[in-house]
Amino acid sequence: MFILGLTGGIAVGKTTATNFFQKKGIEVIDADEISRSLQEKGEQGYLEIVKAFGETILDKDLNLDRAKLRTLAFKDNNKKVLEEIMHPLIGQKTLKTFKEVKSKWAIYSAPLWSESNTFDRVLVIDAPRDKQIERVMKRDNSDPKLIEKIISAQISKHERISYCDDLIINDGSIDLFKARLDFYFEMYNKKYEQKN
Repeated sequence: MFILGLTGGIAVGKTTATNFFQKKGIEVIDADEISRSLQEKGEQGYLEIVKAFGETILDKDLNLDRAKLRTLAFKDNNKKVLEEIMHPLIGQKTLKTFKEVKSKWAIYSAPLWSESNTFDRVLVIDAPRDKQIERVMKRDNSDPKLIEKIISAQISKHERISYCDDLIINDGSIDLFKARLDFYFEMYNKKYEQKN
């Protein structure tokens, strides 16, 4: 199977990109969605996070309070603790999900990357830092200082781009971004055909 790795920092357009490819019939395995599903009430990630951080991390309905969790992650050594809980669980569920893929090729989308990730092609989506901050403020009504911390905690643009075969800078209109995605969609279809 031809697998595209898709990555990018916060608010660069990864969700727009994965939605675009899904509408074209390509299945997307999204690490963020898998992470969220594992953090739903009663799931293993939820249970382990509550065990590690206590019930103060829950909202009034006993769901994980994502805003509290995000803020907590950037204090002390909490980010490392969260990653040690979630990364193995995400890895297990990802492998299981790939076995169920029905589309001719598939995408693995994740904000975090390492050299151990190997794909047929890697598409990196990037955007200027000021655009990222503006988009997150608009989307989540988050504090700019927290957004800066989140961006700084992610792997650097230089490191992320070093993994890529293909790069889109999402700094213009949505139509321009979709036109660029369409170009790569056609190219990946050809790559799939060449491989099979």
